[in-house]
Amino acid sequence: MKFIELTLKEGLLKKTFKFSEIANLIYSKKNSAGKTTFLRAIIYSLGYPIPNTRGINFKKMEFWLTIEKANKQYRIYRRDSYISVDDGKEQVEYSLPVDFYEMMMHITGCKNREIVNNLLGAFYVDQEKGWTLLNRGIVIGDVHFNIEELVRGLDGRNCDEELKRLKIVEESLKKYRYMMSVSDYQERLFEEGDDVEYDTPDEKIEIDIEMLKSEREPVQKEIRQISDIQRKNKILVDYISDFKLVVKSSSGEVIPVTKDTLLDFDDNREFLAGRKKILAMDLERIDKKISKLEEKKNNNRYLFKVETAIEAFDSNIKKIKVNPIATNSIIKDLEKQRRKLKSVINKKTITNNSVVQELHDCISKYAKELGVNEEYVSPRRDYIFTSDLKSLSGAILHKIVFSFRLAYIKLIKEKTGIVLPIVLDSPSGREVEHSTVKKMINILRRDYSEHQFIVASIYDYELKNKNNNIIEFVDGILNFSDAIDIRE
Repeated sequence: MKFIELTLKEGLLKKTFKFSEIANLIYSKKNSAGKTTFLRAIIYSLGYPIPNTRGINFKKMEFWLTIEKANKQYRIYRRDSYISVDDGKEQVEYSLPVDFYEMMMHITGCKNREIVNNLLGAFYVDQEKGWTLLNRGIVIGDVHFNIEELVRGLDGRNCDEELKRLKIVEESLKKYRYMMSVSDYQERLFEEGDDVEYDTPDEKIEIDIEMLKSEREPVQKEIRQISDIQRKNKILVDYISDFKLVVKSSSGEVIPVTKDTLLDFDDNREFLAGRKKILAMDLERIDKKISKLEEKKNNNRYLFKVETAIEAFDSNIKKIKVNPIATNSIIKDLEKQRRKLKSVINKKTITNNSVVQELHDCISKYAKELGVNEEYVSPRRDYIFTSDLKSLSGAILHKIVFSFRLAYIKLIKEKTGIVLPIVLDSPSGREVEHSTVKKMINILRRDYSEHQFIVASIYDYELKNKNNNIIEFVDGILNFSDAIDIRE
């Protein structure tokens, strides 16, 4: 598949860009000139859900993209969710995103959904996430890549039944976790003692306030009594101490009368302090309820509505009956089922799969050529499924990501016959030397001459010559007077 021509239109502004079948440089002398927007416009034209860039709204634009596959041209038109494909014999209309896979199967000729689902992650490297996307994750926007899916698709393996069951288990797990969240929220509401009935008339609120005040009065009275006793006990002890009294025990020992020698004085004092603390908590709970009712009664109209919505929500939540013990047990069982299904899917994906070895060999070859030490590319075949990216520095990860992408493209071509374009946005990372990018481009020229490649950068990498197509932007993609197609 190769891009032949792209036409963009917004309002009265319209511009057509042509592509070389081999090498294309999307160039600008500065950043933020429109290169990334232009690449995303190409991908958007293919029907993918690509996010807008600053100042650009793809949904308000029209796109005409001409592509070529196996010497046959397809003209694609897209405006928002409408997309049509004209292959010269008939024009088929589709609605996105519902018909996306049907449309892509029409263009690529591939009927394997798992392969189609991962094509973009193989050939397009976005400047934001692309150079850290190794084998699974976000390509751009809501488009994901998953190496296990691709490996299954390329080897023709079918895990549809297990995947359907896994999806059901994961959806159920999500629902039960929501239920557990409701249970946790209910527990918090009851701990706060927020058991007031909501959406009640002012008369009912007044009655509730008076009842709470009645409940509050004896609590407050007992607190005052305890405080009074504590105060009198202290006065009494100080009074006795001032007299410097002494007593004589049966053994004849002379004992001074102080708070330390008074029997059970400390225990009595701790009991009073503990009782007072409990009463203070009860008083705080009652005061909180009274405060909420007073606020409900006195709030202005706007705050009243907001508070009522919150209170109504809490009230409804409290009415839901959730058994937290049973729910937690179900969650554990579903998690066990999910682990088992994932294990089965993993074994069916990897065991005796020749694609795994072929991918590994290809990745190792290019990584070594780019100067990556063998310790980073494990001789074990399961390395291609690694999740350990933290151990890779920026420059090394950059090279390994590129090697993975080349392997995907190579195997897709060998297994399906689809010759994908190679689209690289800003291949020079902060830690990547220009010499490394030149090596990458030399590999593309040497081993991927059948593939069209498009590179967007502020550096020309010796691509800026008459043998290559250069599209240069000066000040944004919509400033069409600044867009220069050098081949025109």
